[in-house]
Amino acid sequence: MKKSVPPKTRGGRGWLLVLALGLMACMVMGLVLVWSNIERMDTTYFINIAQNELRERRDLRAKLQVERERLLSPYELRRRAEEFGMREPRPGQVRRMEIQ
Repeated sequence: MKKSVPPKTRGGRGWLLVLALGLMACMVMGLVLVWSNIERMDTTYFINIAQNELRERRDLRAKLQVERERLLSPYELRRRAEEFGMREPRPGQVRRMEIQ
C-alpha cells in the first residue's frame, strides 16, 4: 500500500515573518522619503537666502561703483576743490622731486 502524504498546510510563521519584514521595509522607506523631503526644503530655503544676499550685494556694488565714478570725475573734483577754497598752484609753487 501506498503511504498517504499529508497535505501541505499553509501558514506557519514564515509568511508572518515576510509580512513583518515587508511592513518594516515600507516604514523605513517612508521615513527616508519624509527625511529627504525635509532636507530638500531646508536646502532650497538656504539657497534662496544665499541668492537673495548675493543679489543685494551685487546691487550695492553697482551703486557704489556709480558713486565712485561720480566722485572721481574731473568736474566733481574741481567743484569740491573750489568748495574747500583750493586753487590751482601758481608757477614756481610746485617743484619736481627725485626720490632715490
